[in-house]
Amino acid sequence: MEKIKDNIYVETEYLGCNPSFVVTSNGIVLIDVPGLKLFEVLEWKKKIEKYGEIAYIINTDHHSDHSAGNCFFNGDLIVHEGTMKKSFDKDRIEGVKKFLKLIDPQSEFLMENYFVKKPKFTYDNKMNIYLGGEIFELIHISGHTQDETIVYMPLKKVLFSGDNVCTSGIPNLSESSPLEWLEAIKSMEEMDVEILVPGHGKIGNKDSIKQFHMELLSLLNRVKEKIDNGFSKEDIVREVKYEDTVHLKYPPGTSERFYQMMKMGIAKLYDALIKK
Repeated sequence: MEKIKDNIYVETEYLGCNPSFVVTSNGIVLIDVPGLKLFEVLEWKKKIEKYGEIAYIINTDHHSDHSAGNCFFNGDLIVHEGTMKKSFDKDRIEGVKKFLKLIDPQSEFLMENYFVKKPKFTYDNKMNIYLGGEIFELIHISGHTQDETIVYMPLKKVLFSGDNVCTSGIPNLSESSPLEWLEAIKSMEEMDVEILVPGHGKIGNKDSIKQFHMELLSLLNRVKEKIDNGFSKEDIVREVKYEDTVHLKYPPGTSERFYQMMKMGIAKLYDALIKK
């Protein structure tokens, strides 16, 4: 666990996202939670308990690595309206259980009483939280998914980008809105940011946002070049690949799943460019 500024703590070594928490005089705010290895969930909970009680939990999107551990933490859950809808999709609970069992079979017994935690509050475009002298700006964007939340602390100049910016490479693109994502990254580049907490990878700064912007744009341009040269969608999905460094530490049994997601992501890029 890393103390990145005053009262802000981040874990970058768990499998999945970078869970974070902010300690205030009126309670703790969690931004994403561990959700893949449930022993890490319980370890994270134990670390947090040393600092006080949890007031709020914020998920930056609906994916399991950001949200599957919600039910193990007290505090009111706050998510985007789209995240709530995705979280309660039909068959989601069984799907999450199946995926977590694949990731970490030893934690299966912890899933006996698993449930999807219902949010206390949802928001549409923007929501501010004022707690214990801190300000948390929740801003909806379409990027890595359509229900993304970025969290900005203007007094601390800290941005929690979720998977919209990663310092460890390109994340899952299979539910992305690529062109909207680029616009959202531009807006993040204009924010007064000193410290970036990415969705995956080491802690960064404003330059990290620019670097990720170039990586995503480069991948889009590779797809565009193929389109301009008359390649079919099927050819592009088959031929355009990138190194999936985000999921390097995942168990070998998940590699085919992420390979298929990569192909779905390239198809998303193709569709967005053709539509444009």
